[in-house]
Amino acid sequence: MKRTGEIALGIIGIILSALMSLGGILLIWANQSSEFKTELEDQFTADPTLEFNAGDVSTMLDAAGTFGWAIVVASIIGIILGLIGVISIKGNKKPKLAGWMFIIGALLTGIISVGFGFLPAILYLIAGIMAFARKAPSESPAY
Repeated sequence: MKRTGEIALGIIGIILSALMSLGGILLIWANQSSEFKTELEDQFTADPTLEFNAGDVSTMLDAAGTFGWAIVVASIIGIILGLIGVISIKGNKKPKLAGWMFIIGALLTGIISVGFGFLPAILYLIAGIMAFARKAPSESPAY
């Protein structure tokens, strides 16, 4: 039985997880860049309609840095479990293992990233359900 659907969803999920990690790395960089912090503080304090001060901007960037690390960890977990799922489903070798890896990857990616990784999580979940639901056609006896 061909498992093209599960493989395609798994590979797309891996690619989206990798792109998600780039977003997390960008947030970490924004938190650690002093030039970016000062520029952002200047922008927020220059606008009189916004009631931000330098402490608020610093707190916001610290939270963004922490969230960035959560996104990076979630995406790495998603990439690893997605790769295990794709490798084990290829050739219909171990569809149950692949299904569990996809479903665990979906849950961890979605929960750890606080919903930011919902797209790869949904793709992994669909691939996991497909891995469990699709059964090889039974051979009927020839008469």
